[in-house]
Amino acid sequence: MRELTTDDLGLLLSVFAVLLIAFGIDFHFSTRAGAKHRRAPWFFGIVTLIGELMTALALVLTWVAVWSPAAWEAIDDMLVFIPGTIAIICAVVLTIDKILARLERLRNID
Repeated sequence: MRELTTDDLGLLLSVFAVLLIAFGIDFHFSTRAGAKHRRAPWFFGIVTLIGELMTALALVLTWVAVWSPAAWEAIDDMLVFIPGTIAIICAVVLTIDKILARLERLRNID
C-alpha cells in the first residue's frame, strides 16, 4: 500500500465530510412502505447510525493525520480505510433504499 500524502488526506477529509452531511440528512423510508414492512425502518435506521459513526471516526482520524504527522505515524491506514469503507457501503445501501422508495411512490401515482 502506498503512503498517503497531505493531498490524499485532504481529499479523504472532504469525502468524509460530505458523507457525514449526507447521513445527517433524514433518510426517510416512505410511510406506506414503513406500514407494510415493519422491519425495514429499523434496518435502515441502524444502517444510518452505523454509517454516521464510521464516518465520524474516519473523519476524526483523518483530521488528526492532516494536522499531526507524528500522530499519523501511529495511526495505521486501515484505521481510516475500514470505517471509511463501511460508511460508503452504508451510503450506497441508503441510496438504493431511497431510489426504491421513489420508484414505489411513482408506481403508486400511476
